[in-house]
Parts: sequence; C-alpha cells; structure tokens
Amino acid sequence: MRKFIWGLLAVIFIGGLVFLSLNSSKTLMTSDSGKITEKQFINDVKKSSAGQQEFANMTINKVLDNQYGGNVSKADIQNAYDTQKAQYGDSFKSVLASNNATEDQFKTNIKNNLVMNAAIKANYKVTDKQINQAYKDYHQNITISMITAKDDNSAKQAIEALKSGDSWNTVYKKYTTEKTYAKQNGQLPSFDSTSTSVDSAVQEAAFKLSKPNDYSDSPITGSNGGFYVVQLNKTTTKPSLNNVRSKLSDKIVSTFLNDQKNTTKIQTIIGKILRKENVNVKDSQLKNALNSYMTAGISSSK
Repeated sequence: MRKFIWGLLAVIFIGGLVFLSLNSSKTLMTSDSGKITEKQFINDVKKSSAGQQEFANMTINKVLDNQYGGNVSKADIQNAYDTQKAQYGDSFKSVLASNNATEDQFKTNIKNNLVMNAAIKANYKVTDKQINQAYKDYHQNITISMITAKDDNSAKQAIEALKSGDSWNTVYKKYTTEKTYAKQNGQLPSFDSTSTSVDSAVQEAAFKLSKPNDYSDSPITGSNGGFYVVQLNKTTTKPSLNNVRSKLSDKIVSTFLNDQKNTTKIQTIIGKILRKENVNVKDSQLKNALNSYMTAGISSSK
C-alpha cells in the first residue's frame, strides 16, 4: 500500500465522526443482544486512545489556525494538494479510501500541517549555522514535467519511447495515469529543494538533469511506491542566501517537525501556545488528552 501524503504529520480520521456534536438520546444500533446509544458510543470514543488523540488534534488545530492560519493562503493549500495528487496517479482515490479520508479531509490535513509549520516557525529559533548549511545544500528553482506511470515496466517503456525519438507530449499522453496537469502535458509548478510537496526521490532525480529537455534515463521509484519519469523544462540561477532565507527557514522547520527525536521539543512549543490561549478542558473524560502538551517544558523551565 502506498504511503499516505508525503511530508505531512499523521492525522487520525474517525470516519467523519464529530463525536462532540452527537445527541446522546439517539439509539445507534439495536440487536437481540442489546442496543448502543449515542451516549455509550460517545463515552467509549472519549475514553479510547483514538478519541483522546482526535480531541487533542481538534484543539491544537483550532488554536493554531486562529493564531497562525493567516500565514497560509488558499493558493498554498491548492498547490500542495494538486502536486501531491499528481504523484499518486490513478491510485489517489484508493489511497484516500484506505486511509478512511475524503478529498476535503486531505485538503484539511494539508492546511493543518502548513499552519503547524507556520506556528513552529514563529516559535523555533533557526540559527545562522543551520541557514548557512541549508544554503550549501540548496538547489535552485526548476520546472519539470512528470509522467506518473502505472508500474515500473510502463515507466521503462515511456523512457524507451523518448529515446526512440517520440515527443514528450506524445509519451506523456500514452503512459501517464494522472491528469491533474494534463493541459500542461505533466508540467508541475516550479519548485526548489525546500519543497515539501514533491517527493524527495523525484527531486533528487530532477536536480541531476542539467539542461532543458533532458529526462530521467531510468524509472524513479517514489517514497510512496509510485513510478515516475521526469523531464527538465527550465532551470534558474541559484539566488543569494538572503533571497531564500525565509524558504530555508521553512525547510529547516519542516525537517525539525518530521524528526521523531524532536517530539518533546514540539510538544513544548505547542504547549506554550495552548497555555497562552488559556486552553481549559472541561470534560472529565478528556481532561488528560492534552497533558503531554500542557505540561511539556514546565518542569525543565523551573
């Protein structure tokens, strides 16, 4: 099964459930063995680890969106959505289904994680040493076209067709399984090495191409299990450090967020934001759901 959503934090979906809005008097199921009411269901969900985590997610997302949502535009969300969807090809719907998610939830997930990035960036000090190292590793903006093939063999056939002289547009139409950028014959929005939407394997292969119309000479296997062929359309000159400082900071923050070794540090940052917003859990069954955040960093600071 393909990995779900590159570069994003895991989110638990509970089948569209919004358990706090249910009417506890309603019967959800009847049988010869007895019935299940909404009240019973709510109580079980609230006590479960999934329910506790979902409540924590809802609280964190609500607070962070209020404080940092203005730093994320609809265009940011749509671009990330389109780019990631293109890399899943015709398996996109099945990947969503296997993760019990809808397209709207996918977009919400993207938004929540972009907002999380903005929140951590505002509260995490990026050092000059980190910036300088990131700039050394930085690859400038490029534009590529991409074929999302159904399997490794199809990707190889596409490459052979290109080698035999067939045009990119002809090969793209024959072998791609993803049509998000069909009008552009597979051309993605430009990106650089700070991108969190384009698979790292695709980036690595694309950055090795030196001049326009060069294409990958072997199938690219993405971290999600997909198979790709890419062609370089345009490259640019590496900008000065000051011109990409903000992008480099974003990349450093994203790397920080996705490193499990930083879990406690991330919880400390989020906890500080939640305490500043006077978050107070009223429900006795959910009162401990945010403990790992609300207490993070307090003892060490004392």
